[in-house]
Order: sequence, then C-alpha cells, then structure tokens
Amino acid sequence: MSRKRGLGKGLAELIPAAGPLKDGEQIMELRIAQIDANPFQPRREFDQEELNELRASIRSQGLLQPVTVRSADNGRYQLVTGERRLRACRDLGQNTIQAIVRDFSDRQLQELSLVENLIRADLNEIEVAEALENLQNRYAYTTSQLAEVIGKSRPAVSNTLRLLELSDKVKQLVRDGRISAGHGRSILSFPGEQREEIAESCAREGWSVRELERRAAEAANREPIRRPRRKQSVKSSEPSRLKQAEARLMEHLGTRVRLAESAGNGSITISYHGDEDLERLLSILLSDTDPL
Repeated sequence: MSRKRGLGKGLAELIPAAGPLKDGEQIMELRIAQIDANPFQPRREFDQEELNELRASIRSQGLLQPVTVRSADNGRYQLVTGERRLRACRDLGQNTIQAIVRDFSDRQLQELSLVENLIRADLNEIEVAEALENLQNRYAYTTSQLAEVIGKSRPAVSNTLRLLELSDKVKQLVRDGRISAGHGRSILSFPGEQREEIAESCAREGWSVRELERRAAEAANREPIRRPRRKQSVKSSEPSRLKQAEARLMEHLGTRVRLAESAGNGSITISYHGDEDLERLLSILLSDTDPL
C-alpha cells in the first residue's frame, strides 16, 4: 500500500492561502511600523548572508513579492509570510512595504508558519520539534494529525519530538550544527548523566552517527549480567553480526536495543522510558505493517 511522504494536506490547504491575489483583493502600501512579528514564527535565527543578498536585490530591483499580513487590534497588522523581506526593507530604511491583507486564524497561522519554513528547509530539527510541540500543546494535536499537517510519517514526527528530551546544552549543539539530529537521537540511547559528555565528545572528535551508534551498542553490551555465564559456543564467533543488528535497530528505533542468541534461537530486548515512549515505539514498529 502506498504512503504519502511529501508535504501533503497541510501544503495544499495552507500555502495557496498565502499565494497570488484572489478576487477582490489588492496590494496595499502599509507602514512597516504598523506590522508586528509573526507570534508563531518557529525560526529563531536568520542567515545574514541571505539577508545581505536580499537587501542587495531589493535595493536594485525593488520588492518583487509583497508580504502577507493579517489584521490585528488598534489598526495594526501581524506578519504572516515574508519575514526576511520585511527585515530587509526595514534595514534599507524604507518606511512602507507592499502587503496583502488576509484572514487567518491562530491555528492556520501557526500551521502555515511551520509548513512554509519546512518547504524552504529553513528550520533546524530542534526548531521543528519545538514548533510541533507548540501545536500539540496549544491544540491537542495527536502525532497522526501533526504528521498530516507537515506531510511526514508518524514515526518521523515522533523521532523529531524526541529531540526535546535532550538537555538544553545538547539541543544547542544541534541548533549550531555541531552535531546533527541523527546524533541527537543516538545520544538518547545513553543514560541521561552521560549524554552531555558524549555530545561534546561527538562534536569535538567529529564522530559519525554510525560511530556513535557503535559506541552506544558497546556501552549497552558492557552492562553487568547478573546471571552466571553460559558456556560460549557459536555465539562467540558472531559478535559483530549481532552488534551490527543492534546498531541498525537502535538507529531505527532511537532507543537502546539488546540482542541475545543461543542454540540458533534469539531474543530482542527494546528499552523504553514511560508510556509516551512506548507509544512512539509501537507507532514505529507497526507503521509499515498494513493489513492484507
């Protein structure tokens, strides 16, 4: 059964609302001082080089696309789309900007802000996670509803939200690009008290995600076993195969996994932390099993 993996319903319903002029609409010249920032803008940082290029373009060619705003109280407006254009015009000393005024509910504005930034690949994974959590808390969205809005799978949304379990220090490393979101998810496989040290080592030494997963698997295998050792047999000749399988499972599930094998039979132990983490794992494990 085929599955949708691109930006789907959210894109179709929201982006046209911020597109070209509709019947009865017109481009207005608004004072920049009247326009307040989008309160749901998930992006925290803006690339200065891109802003410099945009300023140069507006200086030479003018503003090619108006911003979109919605009406607010006391004759003011809130920005919907076009934050970089607004910043560039303000930096150039312009007092007014061309704008299209449209009606948006808070929910539409929050969804649109997230989807637009995802389309442009402007957000780091921590910003995406925080925006998803905000929608979840504000409107009680389920993981499935969030996945529908941004056109991603439920496991992908769950894995993104898990990044918020990282400490502020580790999240900042992801924001700064010193480690990737994949590193962050792998770091969650380590005990909480080790994570910051592991993250710093990862950033300093330039470990790949696979290297980090290997270390996580080794750390899991070093845990003390409280029952007597069994006589080693064929298992001792195949540790690398089991470790590779553990690493692959940990990468996919984002949690610690242990494999044990004896006399041709084996078992898989998957660690989880609380009911929400259990639901996340069930979502991942069952997501690719459609009934025939």
